[in-house]
Amino acid sequence: MKSGVYIMTNKINGCRYIGYSTDIGSRFEANKRELQRGSFGNKHQQFIDDYQQLGEEAFISGIIEVTADEPSLMNQRAEKWKQIIQPEYNQ
Repeated sequence: MKSGVYIMTNKINGCRYIGYSTDIGSRFEANKRELQRGSFGNKHQQFIDDYQQLGEEAFISGIIEVTADEPSLMNQRAEKWKQIIQPEYNQ
């Protein structure tokens, strides 16, 4: 179980999503289920649409930074990475 900041990237159009979790591996699986069901959240509609249209194979997931299991630290680091990368799906 790794805690930290992760990224999901659309291999077709290059759009990215950044998130954080106390268990990144489990979060990847939960994200896939939520994206497939369309329940990822209203502010991420383009992410949902792309995932449902292009399928799981069009996306790659990875860890940007491993952190201590502290939500406030993970949120802080995720916000820093969002400033640097400017992920399209987080807009």
